[in-house]
Parts: sequence; structure tokens; C-alpha cells
Amino acid sequence: MFILQEKFIWDKTYNLMIRKIFDHWMARRLQQMLEDVRERRDHLTIWLHPDIKKTLYIHWETDEGFKRRRLKNRANRTLARSSKYTSGSMTFIKTKARLSKSLDHEATMAETFKYTHTMKENKEKFAN
Repeated sequence: MFILQEKFIWDKTYNLMIRKIFDHWMARRLQQMLEDVRERRDHLTIWLHPDIKKTLYIHWETDEGFKRRRLKNRANRTLARSSKYTSGSMTFIKTKARLSKSLDHEATMAETFKYTHTMKENKEKFAN
């Protein structure tokens, strides 16, 4: 099926799920790699042929639709609502401990989930 099967063994019933997870993470990695190229943080990039790299630079600099989407996405990330979950980089367990301290009782997993997935300004509205 794909390269992971050369190194790992799993039940064939999980093939579709594993493939979806693999594709998801590889797509995210490719996005990051292309962003590094676009932002010129790619001085060690040997995986991209120079002609293709030059063509990508031209596309990124001249395509109005791409520029518009890029600026819109950048603006959206700076909004207060841009963070999907509201606890930042703090782990779920650390968030649960802090929440327990503020509630004066051991926070349940459901309370912690609700706390991390609701909007800061309106705790009744979920972030996603």
C-alpha cells in the first residue's frame, strides 16, 4: 500500500484509517515546507528543483488570488477568535489542574473539555 508497510505491521482492517492519518500529516508537512520556501527560510532546500522553485516564486508574487487569500488568512490568524482552542500550548492535564484549583474541586474531563473548547468571551459558545 505505501511506505509505512515496509517498516510497520498492522491489521489490514486499519489500512484506510492509517492512510488517512498518514496523508493528513504529510500534507501538513508539505505545507510547512512550501511555506519555508515562500518565506525564503529554505537555504538548505535540496528537494525542490531550482526551476520549479523559481516558477513558484513567480506564482506567489504575481497571482492576485493567492496574494488575496494569503493576506486574508494572515489577518484571520491575528483575530482574537483565531485560536481554535483557548488554552494555548498548555497540556490538557495542566489545564485540568489549573481549572480544578479555580473551581475548588477536581475538574472532570467534561468540564476541562468545555473550558478548552469554548470561546473566551462567551463560555456557552464552542470554538469549532
